[in-house]
Amino acid sequence: MLDTREIFDGFNEGFACWTPERRLVQANAAFLHMMGLKTGTPFSAIDDAGALSFAFSEISDALMQQVEAQGVISNFECRLPHAADPLRWIKADVRRIPDADGKTRYYVAYLTDITSLKFKEAELSHLAFFDSLTGLPNRSLFINKVGAALHAAKRYPEQYAVISLDMDALYNINQHYGRDFGDMLLRHTAATLVACCRETDTVGRTGSDEFSVLLRDPEGGPGLIRIIKRIRAKFETPFTVWDKQLGAISAHFGVIFPLSEYNHAESVLRDVGLATSMAKTTGNSLSCKFFSKKMMEKTRKELSLAVVLQKKHDLKGFSVVYQPIMRPADSGLYAFEALARWSHQGKAVSPSIFIPIAEKTGFIKSLGQFVLETACRQLRRWRNEYGTDICMHINVSPHQLVAHDFPDSVRDTLYRTGIEGAQLFFEVTESIFLRDFAKALHNINRLRQQGVRFCLDDFGTGYSSLSYLKLLPLDALKIDRSFVQDLEKDAISRVLLRHIITLGTDLGYTLVVEGVERQTQLALLGDIDRLLIQGFYFYKPLGSYAADALMGEEYGEAISRRE
Repeated sequence: MLDTREIFDGFNEGFACWTPERRLVQANAAFLHMMGLKTGTPFSAIDDAGALSFAFSEISDALMQQVEAQGVISNFECRLPHAADPLRWIKADVRRIPDADGKTRYYVAYLTDITSLKFKEAELSHLAFFDSLTGLPNRSLFINKVGAALHAAKRYPEQYAVISLDMDALYNINQHYGRDFGDMLLRHTAATLVACCRETDTVGRTGSDEFSVLLRDPEGGPGLIRIIKRIRAKFETPFTVWDKQLGAISAHFGVIFPLSEYNHAESVLRDVGLATSMAKTTGNSLSCKFFSKKMMEKTRKELSLAVVLQKKHDLKGFSVVYQPIMRPADSGLYAFEALARWSHQGKAVSPSIFIPIAEKTGFIKSLGQFVLETACRQLRRWRNEYGTDICMHINVSPHQLVAHDFPDSVRDTLYRTGIEGAQLFFEVTESIFLRDFAKALHNINRLRQQGVRFCLDDFGTGYSSLSYLKLLPLDALKIDRSFVQDLEKDAISRVLLRHIITLGTDLGYTLVVEGVERQTQLALLGDIDRLLIQGFYFYKPLGSYAADALMGEEYGEAISRRE
């Protein structure tokens, strides 16, 4: 006959019966193994509780207390205090067996080893709350940390700050060097942020190319600024990834401090993300913006305008103005730049606001065609009246330039208006490289076949402007206004501007300096015979009638003399 002991010893689950004095009456091999007892020990050889394993003493106390309070317990989980394996977990079902007087006679337990399940749960929990690439808290855990900070700040006099960091051009880095290289850059950025912060701070990866930092008690505004400067200094320090020397980590920062007005963590991340987006609009790497209510009001206004542009099926309220480009040597008129203007509900909307919105909503294609058509018709009127083929600069969005039908649309516009392509300068920026450069270059070459010339706008501000000079078939460079703003008191700006002008001239480009507002700036430009000037010093953007008047002053006398 089969021994029942052999049956129970074959189970992986532990079975046991013991008295209130912790004297084992019966137990199978699995239970003895869990408790650290020898599985071959006969029960008659097991002494009283004092000689039993530490694990059994501890677990029996815990189970007995629970079962006395509840009578029966099920699915009771606890960590087994096992000297050899301190991370062992069990799940127990226990009941008490009373005697005739109702007192406890025995405890009967059924134990399951759930250690592997706990490890899997821990692993899943780590995957749920930590970024697998950097090991940092992910967005979910970071939000929880911010929520806990908001709760703590209401109970204790502590201040908290949140810094958001958005890395630039990570997509381009992945495309150029490969995703593995981009991953190494992300790990380097994560390690840099952790090294710049304190043990009481939390650094998290809250997006594919976004990091966030929760600072606990940054010692007020000055302390917060010191931490931000420390991070920026580290980001500006050259470093090596896979034997590739990189000059800096390009990023933008948004900051909220303090958090006292917030009740929800999601609102904190929303607003600090908005501040980061505003930092991007500066165009300067490692720029930083602090969130403010004024910033929120501006964003809400932009969102409402975005809704208007998305629904807009006409160009009512839009117009075109013309800013002269002058020859400073003789103050003569060289060309105009056509600029879009928008009046919404009787109020002028800044181009710095509606142009980015138009690009995001796709409205830029309709707006760009409107500017092109209007400017070409204005050129035709001036030719008919003054007999001159003055040139017009027109800004072209990357969204327009990569469209497959854009060259055909330009050709049709030129045909309808009777304008030669050589009268047009299309101004483009380096942002065309962030879209489909191959399509952009293809369309540029098609447009040049129609006589259209190209000008690189904002020259000198990008990271790779010089390399673009080799790639793009350009005719002119427009030197960014940032080189002119502080010309009188900034010696570095004067040196840089002088070398940019020399470079552009030696390469045979037409050079336009924009943003000239004062005579002192003009005087510091050097050999103005080589330059064209655009700025308020000569003229602000002119409406159609004012531009007509300027054309009359410039070319009307010549017509009179001919007559």
